[in-house]
Amino acid sequence: MNDGDTTSAGDEKKVNHFEITAGGTLSDVQDEFEGLETVDDRHVIGRRIVWHEETESTNDDARLAAEAGEQEGLVVIADVQTAGRGRMSRTWTSPPGRDILFSVLLRPDVTDLPKMPLVAGLAVARTLDAFTDQPVTLKWPNDVRVADRKISGSLVESGSSKTGYFAIVGTGVNVNMDAFAHPEIAEIATSLRTLTGESVSRREVMRKLLFEMDRIYSSPEQMGRLVSDWSSRLETIGQEIDVRWGGEFIHGVAEGVDETGRLLLRDGGGELRLLEAGEVTTQLSGQ
Repeated sequence: MNDGDTTSAGDEKKVNHFEITAGGTLSDVQDEFEGLETVDDRHVIGRRIVWHEETESTNDDARLAAEAGEQEGLVVIADVQTAGRGRMSRTWTSPPGRDILFSVLLRPDVTDLPKMPLVAGLAVARTLDAFTDQPVTLKWPNDVRVADRKISGSLVESGSSKTGYFAIVGTGVNVNMDAFAHPEIAEIATSLRTLTGESVSRREVMRKLLFEMDRIYSSPEQMGRLVSDWSSRLETIGQEIDVRWGGEFIHGVAEGVDETGRLLLRDGGGELRLLEAGEVTTQLSGQ
């Protein structure tokens, strides 16, 4: 794995315990994720998994569960979302049974809420390391990219209920989709199948992803170095970029991120701007 240099001895033992089952075909069973709750000695994430053949939104399902008092760690997976959404109110293109669409209910300390997108992005990147030899990078704030194309993204929504604050971490990963069959994303998206030339087991990707997300979230040591590990993969740093932030477009150079992952952007007037959320619309160098 690319993160081997930052893994403690205890964590390395866990990594070695995890073995990827190669190959796999598109599932023709009702729930190919059945039984994942009990594998890999996870502490929090995935101790209860709910699968839907079709739902409006896994984020909405997880939110309803949170408001009803569900404990953290619930994972909601769907083959089809009829009202799924990404950042900037975008839809997420995914043909049925090809990719992974899921949401995780977490109840972090309120000070860690801004870091939940980083948990998702780093977990996806580490997961993809196990399935492709190509470098896996991150584009601020939440895109995971391989071969200069997007392969995953996350939408994190927060709220509160009688049982306290919660975060819903919704993530989509392109596993077996053919991006070239969808003209609207053909030039900007990729998938594991496109990268490897072979069908990839969604179950094994999901299993590895839950393992990595749990390993980060449930470890104070991993959370302590989260921003450093996450930012080491950022392709945005040092680039001249345009950022859509709120109702304005800002041009400048991305100089780094702060302790919660907010972007430090030096604008054209020399002012250092701190951007909590936005979208990099253009990378003018090293795109």
